[in-house]
Amino acid sequence: MRSTGLQRDTQAEVRSSSLATFKALNRVLLISDSRDIATILFTFVVPVIFLVVMVRIFGGFPAPEGGDSVNRVAVNVIAFGLAYVGVFAGATHLTVWRENGMFQVLKAFPISTGSILLSQAFVGAILALIQTLLLVVIALTPWIGVTLAPASILGLVPAVLGYLMFYFIGVLLAVYVPSMAAVSMLANLIIMLLGFVGGAMLPVEFLPQWAQAIAPYSPVFNVRQALYVPMINVGAWSDFWFSFAYLAGVTGLGYLVTRKIFTWK
Repeated sequence: MRSTGLQRDTQAEVRSSSLATFKALNRVLLISDSRDIATILFTFVVPVIFLVVMVRIFGGFPAPEGGDSVNRVAVNVIAFGLAYVGVFAGATHLTVWRENGMFQVLKAFPISTGSILLSQAFVGAILALIQTLLLVVIALTPWIGVTLAPASILGLVPAVLGYLMFYFIGVLLAVYVPSMAAVSMLANLIIMLLGFVGGAMLPVEFLPQWAQAIAPYSPVFNVRQALYVPMINVGAWSDFWFSFAYLAGVTGLGYLVTRKIFTWK
């Protein structure tokens, strides 16, 4: 009986220690990202510039549902921004930690590799939500002129799922690509390709036939579709639920895969 009680106490102490370490890691990562100039620049400044440029170029085009395409363009930029910060958050942080020896430091604490992945995902999701809200606020100004649907607040849920999906894609890059330079190059290539095929850069109907054929199955397309319906009332709710299930399924699969293959090495 005494042995059983001691075992329970030990397990409770380990769980408490692990939780405290996880919270501390979240705090450290959030402070680090908020002070990193590159993170602030590419998470907040570049997407705003991209929003303005894309609205000026494509906002005046007629939309299939009538009117101009300002609403669609704004949502496309939000989807592309989630892809960008997600892939880079998953890829660059882990690559830097591998190169500067941080993994060896973290290994000494009572925290698992899965907790490290979730901690960075949690902090990145906070920044992604702030990015989304910032773009929405700017898009609502008269200078941009976006009109949101009454259910637009529901768009925050697929926005988080979309970020997490791209985050785990970035983790896969960090696991298999050996250097920071290679990770950055491949991350940019993947993001641009996904943005193009997913219709975030050009309307899907303007894409080559091969791209139009695979677009509905691409990650960026489904983030866009999951945001279109609640945010700007474009498309059917059946489209929303299909894309929402897609995001949830791919995100869950991404976590399971990266949790299995990501090691201290």
